Formats: sequence, C-alpha cells, structure tokens
Amino acid sequence: MDRIRNITVWLRAQLWLIPLLMSILALALAWWLLTSGAALLEGWTDPDLWWLYSGDARSARDLLSSLLSGLMTMTSLIVSVTFVILTLAANQLGPRLIATFMADRQIQVVLGLFLGTILYVLMVLRTLNDTLGSEGVPHIAVTIGSILTTICLFALLFYVHKIARAIIADNVVARVADDLGNDIRSMLPEEAGQAEPALPDLGPPRAGAISLDRAGYIQVVDYGGLVSIAGREGVLLEVNVRAGHFILRNGEHVVVHGKRPLNREAVEAVRGAFLVDGERTPAQDLEYGLRQLVEIALRALSPGINDPYTAVAVIDRLGAALEEILQRSLQPTVWRDKDGEVRVIAQRSDVQGLTDAAFDAIRQAAGELPTVLIRMADVLGQLAPVLRSAPMREAVVGHLAKLAETAKEAPLAPSDREAVLARIEQARIAITAHSRKGTLHLL
Repeated sequence: MDRIRNITVWLRAQLWLIPLLMSILALALAWWLLTSGAALLEGWTDPDLWWLYSGDARSARDLLSSLLSGLMTMTSLIVSVTFVILTLAANQLGPRLIATFMADRQIQVVLGLFLGTILYVLMVLRTLNDTLGSEGVPHIAVTIGSILTTICLFALLFYVHKIARAIIADNVVARVADDLGNDIRSMLPEEAGQAEPALPDLGPPRAGAISLDRAGYIQVVDYGGLVSIAGREGVLLEVNVRAGHFILRNGEHVVVHGKRPLNREAVEAVRGAFLVDGERTPAQDLEYGLRQLVEIALRALSPGINDPYTAVAVIDRLGAALEEILQRSLQPTVWRDKDGEVRVIAQRSDVQGLTDAAFDAIRQAAGELPTVLIRMADVLGQLAPVLRSAPMREAVVGHLAKLAETAKEAPLAPSDREAVLARIEQARIAITAHSRKGTLHLL
C-alpha cells in the first residue's frame, strides 16, 4: 500500500496528467459531435434551436479562427502567470514547495480546460471548407466550441483569483499543513495510548550486513516483505535506515542476525524491499511535511524577508500537527511473523525526533526574535493535555530547556528575555500539572 501511495503522490504532482486526460476527452467530444451531432437535433423545431449556431461554413470558419486566436492568447497568459508565480514562490517560500502548487487540482483542471478547448476548436475547424452547404456545417459542434470558449473566459478569471491567493503566505502554510494532516492520518493508526514496545534482545549473533548499493533518498520500505524474507531465511533483520534518509551506496543499512549470512538471492530480495530515488516523498516519511513547514518559517526569518508573523503561523500549524501525532500510535518498530517471532527491528521516527524536526531549526534561526520564541513556548505548553507518556513529556520539556538556553544566550533586551523565560516556565508548569493529573487518574 505504501508503494501504491508513493505512486499516487508522484502522479498527483504531475502537472501534465489531468490536462492530457482532458485533451483526450475534448478530442473524443469533437469526433463524436462531428460524426453523430446531427442526430442529436432530430425532432427539434426552429424556435427551440435559437441557441444553435446557424451560419454557413465561411462564417463558422471565421468564428472558430477568432476563438482559436483568443484561446491561444489566454493560454499564453496563463502559462506566463504560472511561471511568474512559481518563481516568486520558490524565492520567498522555498523551491521544494513548487510541487505543492503543481499538485493543485484546480490549477491542473484550468490548464486542461484551455488545452482541451484549443484541440477541440482545431478538430472542428479542420472539417470546415467552402464546399459544405448550409446543411453540412456541424452547427452543434461550432456551438459547443463557442460555449467552451465562454467557459474558458470565466476560468481565466478564476485562475487569476486562485493564483493571487495561492502566494499569500498564510494560505500556503494552511495548504501544506492540510497535506501534512492527511499524511499523518494515513500513516499513523487511530488507536491512541499504545505504548511503544521495548526493543527485544537481538538474540541470534550478527551474521553480516547488507548495503542497499544505491545512493539517494529512501522513499518506501516494504517491512512486510522484509518479514517474509527473514522468516523464510530464519534470521532477524535490523534496519538502520528509514524513509526520508539519504543513503550512500555502501554502509550497514540492514544488519542480519542469524546463524549464517544470507545468500545472494536473499540479499537482492532485501534490497528490493527498499525504494530509493532522487527526492523525498511523504509516503512513509512523517518528517516530510514538518520540514516543508519549517522551510517556510526559515525563509520568513531570513534577513532578506524578515517576516516573523509567517514563522508564528508555521509554529501554530506545527503545534496542531504534533498534537495529532501525539494522539495516535507511532509507526511500529518491531515486526513479527505469523508465529509471533520477531523478524524485523525498524528505525522509525519517535517523539523526540519529530519534536526536534519541528522546532530546532526555527529556534536556532529565531534566537533574536522574542515574538517567535514566546509563541513557540506557548505552543509547546498547549501540548500538555496530549503528553500521555514519560517519553512524550521528556521530549517537550527537553525542548523547553533548549528554548530557555537560547533565550539566555541570545542578545535580547532584559525585559524581552524575562518575558520569554516566564512563558517557558508557564509551559513547563502546565506540563507538570497535567502529568500529575494523569498520575492521580491512574491511581
């Protein structure tokens, strides 16, 4: 399923797919109307056909030629605006967010509508010549071409509105956060409160190590396939990499524990369980969306942009994402076969790593901005009700300690430093209070 989801993510980010499909549909519509369109008008009287184009072949050709010229101009405008917006987005929000714009279904549909209409008009136009009589003109096909062009005019207005709103920082942050929320819900089980099991004793001695023999980002790991391989070979596989990691060709990526090393066929099967490519994807990588949000905040905090309010908006969304993560069970690290035997020990994202990925870089970049530091402390304190276990509390409290260290060492005004430290202490007190409530509830 993760491989299928990875393919789905790739297809969604392709700007050409929906325009291609819509162009094929437009050509099919033109062919159908040219061959069978006259049959649709049987039984209609002239008063009922007031909306139908009724000119001769010459006027129809002139009309469609004018429509085609206008469509080409509007399409050129859309492409130009798109490139300008993508350039601005890459400079202000980060080049990795271009995929988010390209994956927008509404943008893809508008482009498909224009390309499809152009192909439709071309298809109809090439059938018109002066030898056609008044009865031989495909009146309904010409009429549909006029209707599609009118729709394109309103689509152009919608597109300009859509693009204008798409580059507003808060809207981009909300879009990326929504995608992150969808990734969280698809990757993490809904059952909350399940403690992560302790890693078992590796038992069998080390029998060797396997390198994946490919350099790039790990996109998907087929843990079910690894369990099958380990069960068939009677070994335990310790996976030292995970989705989102960049690996070199050589290294101890998978350690084999057993009585004997794996044969060449089994080694190739283990390598086949890893999908390695040139970029990260959100198929199994929980930190992918977090890092996209963090990149927006870092761009906003750069001296050239200096927009702390966008960073605050990112921190709010990161807090909401961590809240949802903490209310779910994390990705499993221990995989067993059908007999209950441990076959795979996986390296997955934990609470500490996710918290660091969300806040470390922003904290380091915002050392001289008390507004951002205060908001970060407030968001960490608001996570108190969902910190159900000691590791969760330790991760958040530990980050509050790093935040306090940053505030103490940063060149802040004394009043600003005191304000930041006071909010950090309030967050720590809130976490401690909820921890005690949880303990009393268990007692």
